[in-house]
Amino acid sequence: MRPRHRSALPAVTALILSVLAGCSGTYHGPAVAPAAPAAVPGSADRRAADDPATWSLPLMRYLPTEAQARTISRAQETLTRQCARRYGITLTPEPELPPLGPKNVMDWRYGIHDRGLTVRRGYQVDDAQQARYDAALRARARLPRPARDTPVVVSGTHLPADVLAAVGTEARKGVVAGKPVPDGGCGGEAQRALGTTNQGVSPFVARLMTASYPRSMKEPDVKRAFAQWSACMRERGFRYGAPMEANDDPAFHPGPRGVTRKEIDTAVADLDCREAHSVAEVWHAAETRLQNDVVIREKAALAGERRALDRTLAAARQVVGGGS
Repeated sequence: MRPRHRSALPAVTALILSVLAGCSGTYHGPAVAPAAPAAVPGSADRRAADDPATWSLPLMRYLPTEAQARTISRAQETLTRQCARRYGITLTPEPELPPLGPKNVMDWRYGIHDRGLTVRRGYQVDDAQQARYDAALRARARLPRPARDTPVVVSGTHLPADVLAAVGTEARKGVVAGKPVPDGGCGGEAQRALGTTNQGVSPFVARLMTASYPRSMKEPDVKRAFAQWSACMRERGFRYGAPMEANDDPAFHPGPRGVTRKEIDTAVADLDCREAHSVAEVWHAAETRLQNDVVIREKAALAGERRALDRTLAAARQVVGGGS
């Protein structure tokens, strides 16, 4: 399933929002997203044990939880605003965009699983969710543009050429209101205070989390489940070698036609065959085994990453005055 991200934000506003809101995103496949939106409407009677959104993976112990990621993000936002005031600039955080897509980092990792949503939307996100998200983007695009030198105050002078050309002469030299701007701007100063440049998500852990995903698809039991799924799909008239090939079929990309009957029929067959052969369960078990091996092999390095995350969390909680 894939959300349509259609951003109309001006470059300068987007730059500032990226600092104030952090760098979180939705999760599909092997990427990592520290924050997560709310639930997608679907089947109300699904048991938690059957819902991949309730599952976990061993390496997630070394990444911030959703609540922790929000605490770090709020702390960075607070420190950035405090710093900007030294330069006579008031930063007003934009309202968060409404949820769009997966519930959390695990929800769509192994593909579709929500029958209520699938029979209505195939591989697409919930239509009401999409409409709210698009309306919020349009509202953001109508917001007043920030003061001229704000990009430098927020992010320093290492900016795209067109953004840097639009600020004042002194700001291009890294000076605003007669004072030098910190390296990386107020956002960089906030990151140094918190000890993280990536909202507490360790690049090392993220790489390990990413690597286990394609490796898991090569495990014998996963390949066997994929073959069973593929045979099941052929019996229904669909030819795909592996589940995510159906999910990522270009014919089902979001477009003006909306969700086609073919997409819904394919997605329902896909889900039926997934359930018949426990594809997500087998896949998750294989990736869990792989990650357990990584945790043992990289024990010392991962312990260091966890300590660094805990230090960042302690600093962030001091800034925001508690929290998760």
